[in-house]
Amino acid sequence: MSWINTLGWWQWLLMLSVPPLIIMLYFLKLRRTPIEVPSTFLWRRTIEDLHVNSIWQRLRRNLLLLLQLLAVLAIILACLRPGYRGEETLGARSIFLIDNSASMQATDVDGSRLEEAKAKAREMVGSLESSDAAMVIAFSDRADVRHGFTSDKRKLREAIDAIQPTNRLSDLNEALRAAAGLANPGRTSQVGDTNDVQVADALPATLYILSDGGFGNPQTDLGNLSAEYIPIGLPSARNVSITAFTVERNPERPDRMEAFARIENFSEEAIDVQSSLYLDKELLDARNVSLEPFSNTGISFSINALENGELRLELDVDDDLKVDNEAFAGIEPPKQLEIVFVSSGNSAIEAALATPYVQDLASVRIIDPESLFDPEIVKLAQSGQIDLFIYDGCGPEEMPKSNTLFLGSIPPGEKWQTTEEKGPLFIIDTNRSHPIMQYVDMGNVNIVNGVALTPPEGAAELLRSDLGILACVAPREAYQDAVLGMRLFYQGDDGVIPNTDWPRKRSFPVFFLNCVEYLGGAVSATGTRSVMPGNTIALNIPARYEKIEIEDPTGKITLFERHEDPQVVFQETEELGFYKIKSANDSRLLEAFSVNMFSGRESRIVPAPEVSIGAQEVEAKGEIQQLVRVEYWRWLLAVTLVLLSLEWFLYTRRVSL
Repeated sequence: MSWINTLGWWQWLLMLSVPPLIIMLYFLKLRRTPIEVPSTFLWRRTIEDLHVNSIWQRLRRNLLLLLQLLAVLAIILACLRPGYRGEETLGARSIFLIDNSASMQATDVDGSRLEEAKAKAREMVGSLESSDAAMVIAFSDRADVRHGFTSDKRKLREAIDAIQPTNRLSDLNEALRAAAGLANPGRTSQVGDTNDVQVADALPATLYILSDGGFGNPQTDLGNLSAEYIPIGLPSARNVSITAFTVERNPERPDRMEAFARIENFSEEAIDVQSSLYLDKELLDARNVSLEPFSNTGISFSINALENGELRLELDVDDDLKVDNEAFAGIEPPKQLEIVFVSSGNSAIEAALATPYVQDLASVRIIDPESLFDPEIVKLAQSGQIDLFIYDGCGPEEMPKSNTLFLGSIPPGEKWQTTEEKGPLFIIDTNRSHPIMQYVDMGNVNIVNGVALTPPEGAAELLRSDLGILACVAPREAYQDAVLGMRLFYQGDDGVIPNTDWPRKRSFPVFFLNCVEYLGGAVSATGTRSVMPGNTIALNIPARYEKIEIEDPTGKITLFERHEDPQVVFQETEELGFYKIKSANDSRLLEAFSVNMFSGRESRIVPAPEVSIGAQEVEAKGEIQQLVRVEYWRWLLAVTLVLLSLEWFLYTRRVSL
């Protein structure tokens, strides 16, 4: 038998004052008006009342008083909440780990899996003794300590009720580290001392993991913790999900784009699915797909080429998890870049930068090498407002805060080295997988003279000649520097002398378009990036936009001030859908990305029969009845009602006699 106090001290004072007041009512002396009567035979009952209401007179035995006192005593005992628990209890210290990842939104149980997990946790809190302590941790791919160790059940229930579902993936590692840090205090030692010292006493606790088990195998040492896994969900749960969705240009047909998706069936039965593709809420196309149990298939849609737009793929299927039935992909908006071309005069490059494709992407400013030392140009180079500097046979004293392309020269400093100029050179390898070299054929290009490059660590090779590396691109802090180890022209006594026939080839303007797109940070008519819910994304926004706004799918706008940072790191990616990055000054769309839950592990919603934590196997604990406290206060209230009913019956019978 155990007791739980439910009242405060002042409430107990009021409660304990009730029995004395009842007894005093039976001692009260009534003030009656004296009346002379010829006989007392008819007033016998009145004389009996006088005996009871005479103060300080001995109280006669009274059944009504006894019943009233017993009823009050039953109410007092009910306020103490007597109860009984079996031999298996939650223990003195308990930690409730409640999974609120995306899969816990499944509706194969009443309400949702999260609601069932919270209901079970509240039930387990009710079985705690008054001296027991517990804490509540919600977890997805990160831990959220909702309340530390406390014996206050009201606060624990409030912490449980406040847990909300998320679209994040499930990962138990951080939650286990948070729990282990409280139960397994650290150790310390001094330099040269072979014996470490325990800084605090170990506090063993029991972990109660309320989840569907979709979190892999956490590699955490439990130490003084013991784990109990309480599975949430039904083994018969059905789910079909979109695990991939992208949109790309069709290289063979520039006027068309291709949208690709992968759909998986995580159920043990065949399911027919209708998939619908929308562009800005307008239906474009639909497909019917039949999926065998535990199978997947790919589907594709061909659409007209777009400058920008929002594509949404939706599955019309009756399954238990709706959050993975939608996927989003966007068309990257074209970017207007600022490019500075530094040259003494190069008509071939100027013509390549004047093509309609480049003009749609960038504004090109041409200056001569002597202007690099002008204070205005020096300030402009360090302001971050220029997206790309192209140096033709020259270079700056200090590298600009932008990406660069060097033609026939190398960046200043000692990180880049070259050999002596030799020739003729022959191209022996082209890195066609790099975006700069896509669709660039160098096999028929003749080169009179050139150098071999020795780039800094981390460089990506683009072209290799028989002399060595002819072109490569290397990172520099937040920027990239591309170098081509040959000149296009020489300035001789007789005028301009060509060093290569490359400007006559079709690959020449393609190379510069690729450089503008890749080094300038603009890619026209291609798919936007996609990230998982809760993950950070680095946005390469031109530095000339000092203030930008990021609008999430709910319409919430977050304002960023650059403070000369080359990148904008955005972390608030909780909502699924499209995120738009705009200029705060003119609301111009600069970039877009989407958040999708492409996770087969999260979409596989059948509860795990057991989970592994390190080397420990934790089997599912299907029932928690032995953890439930048996309450007696309801029976006491029932006894109170019986006593009061009996007292009223006897009182009315006495009056009627």
